[in-house]
Amino acid sequence: MGSRVTDRAIEEIRARADIVELVAARGVALKRAGTSFKGCCPFHHEKTPSFHVNPAKQFYHCFGCGEHGDVFTFLMKQDGLSFMDAVRSLADKTGVVIDTSTDYESEQRNQLYAIHLELAAFYQRCLAQTSGAAGARAYLESRKLAAETVARFGIGYAPLDRGATLAWAAKRNFTAEQLVAAGVLTPPNDPSRPEDYYDRFRGRLMFPIADTQGRIVAFSGRILDPKAHPAKYVNSPETPIFRKGKILYALDKARGAIVKHPRREAVICEGQIDVIRCHAAGLTTAVASQGTAFTRDHVDLLKHHADSAVLFFDGDAAGRKAAIRTGALFLEAGIPVRVAVLPPGEDPDSLIRDRGADAAHALIDAAESLTAFQIRAMREGEERPDDVDAVNRVCRAVLETLASCSNAVLRSHLLQEAAARLRLPESALTEDLEALRARQAEAAARAAAYGKPGSAPAPRQAPAPRSGSDGEPPPRDAFSGEETSGEETSDPTAIPGTPAEAAPESATPADLALAELLFHHEDDLAVADLLRSYLPEALVRHPHAHTVFCAWRAAANTGADVLADLYAAADPALKAFLDPVILRRPRVNHSDELSPIDAARDVVARLWIDALRAERTAIGDDPPDEASRLRRLILTRHIKVLQQATIEAERLSSLYLKKSVTSWELREPVIREEQTRLAG
Repeated sequence: MGSRVTDRAIEEIRARADIVELVAARGVALKRAGTSFKGCCPFHHEKTPSFHVNPAKQFYHCFGCGEHGDVFTFLMKQDGLSFMDAVRSLADKTGVVIDTSTDYESEQRNQLYAIHLELAAFYQRCLAQTSGAAGARAYLESRKLAAETVARFGIGYAPLDRGATLAWAAKRNFTAEQLVAAGVLTPPNDPSRPEDYYDRFRGRLMFPIADTQGRIVAFSGRILDPKAHPAKYVNSPETPIFRKGKILYALDKARGAIVKHPRREAVICEGQIDVIRCHAAGLTTAVASQGTAFTRDHVDLLKHHADSAVLFFDGDAAGRKAAIRTGALFLEAGIPVRVAVLPPGEDPDSLIRDRGADAAHALIDAAESLTAFQIRAMREGEERPDDVDAVNRVCRAVLETLASCSNAVLRSHLLQEAAARLRLPESALTEDLEALRARQAEAAARAAAYGKPGSAPAPRQAPAPRSGSDGEPPPRDAFSGEETSGEETSDPTAIPGTPAEAAPESATPADLALAELLFHHEDDLAVADLLRSYLPEALVRHPHAHTVFCAWRAAANTGADVLADLYAAADPALKAFLDPVILRRPRVNHSDELSPIDAARDVVARLWIDALRAERTAIGDDPPDEASRLRRLILTRHIKVLQQATIEAERLSSLYLKKSVTSWELREPVIREEQTRLAG
């Protein structure tokens, strides 16, 4: 069991901690000056000491830059910790017990931490000592990764022998069920072979994944034998201690360097090897997302440590597109972002390996703004970049990127830069940008009204022309400027299985919510169980949402990054559907306070409401026979139950009570009854 921390415990930690020892341990040379100690400030560059530490008052103050605080503040600013992380770190050092209230899940979490810690050590021993790891050692040697770097990042090897992990667990008194809960093993598929557990990572090079406190919470396994495994990387599923959207690879190692960087700037890479190579080359502010595309959640996590970012992505077309998408996320959060331009065909790993650390540092120093990068890259893709149509395409894409920027000063600065680079009047770009932002705000308001529980669907209209009467351009890819077309469809009210079955012309809020849920919680076991139990494939009618759902279902519990691969291979129409899903713009769930399982319940209920409404519409207001009239009455009752329960879920979540499980008890019988009827 675990706890929250009281003010009394915090004061005891503050009293026991030695601030002089803490500051000196961070490399600050202190000399006694009367009752205080004095040294050069760690928060700004100075030659004459103006940083004073008072051990009696447990306080520090710099007369040069004005920085001041106590032991907690110092750790937060020097190591990039949150307040609670600083408290826990000092509690461990001072021996203060901070348990004050019961947390019934802490025992399971602590057990998972212990399993991952010991497994990491086991994998490292296997890499260093076993003959079966010869291929893994040869791979690391071919990548020119020094032994010191391998040890620093805890790289290991998972034995190919299917029984090796279970044998290790037995010696450590861990059960197979505990390893399943940790995501290391998958349970037997055949009930007649109850001992047939499968090792998710067998035969792979292992990269431990740590949280911001440095605790190992997951693993990523890289393929060594392309013929034996379909996925290049297999990652741990989400567990009580691991959420992909809440983890950045190597942030535990980079956070201190980020907060000490003159610009508090983080380097964002696409892969683990890239990050490891950057750290070995002295770029110790490098991080990467873990097993998923970079999301707004990752940006929010990084905001605790960084004030700016530089994207260090691959030098191919996919890397350039990813830089535009990721850069837009930083602008949405109001964070300045630059892009380091790698030579075609290079990635950070190959660049540093072949050209040396100085080449990487030079590219980082020369990184350009996101706007400059997007303009230059798009103009290079135009045959005649100065023609009016080409300029119009570039402007349109750049304005779409800038429209998401939440910081007015940053947005204005980038708009000025865009005008200068495109040799256009700033006033013209400003006018178009404000018009675009107004249209987006209006569209978001319409989507919010449409998606409100209990609201009626928007009236069906004829398909819009490629360019609307209001002058709004058709959607375009933010990098290439190519138009993306919607699907040609028939009546969106048609219930699955009827002759009029076809995909709707545009995704409903429920379609988007489902895709967002799958992309951001694809390995959540509770979510997977709920969707398998209550969401038939026939209810997912939009073609792109259906594609995502089927891909997720086919790979559920395998650990393979199928959805990331799906996006990489997507056509423009599918990417246009997925971009706002991946970027979480707009938010499609009605409350950020919902847990993943409650969000899943909400999505399931909304999809059933849509399907039941469609069936009721197909029956009509004046059913021709008694059976149809009875069915219409049942549909109306079921829709009302689902709507009212969903509204109650929204009300409770808006009050931060997070008790929509109560409303699920009302929704579940209705959904189960309708599912049985549909299956029959």
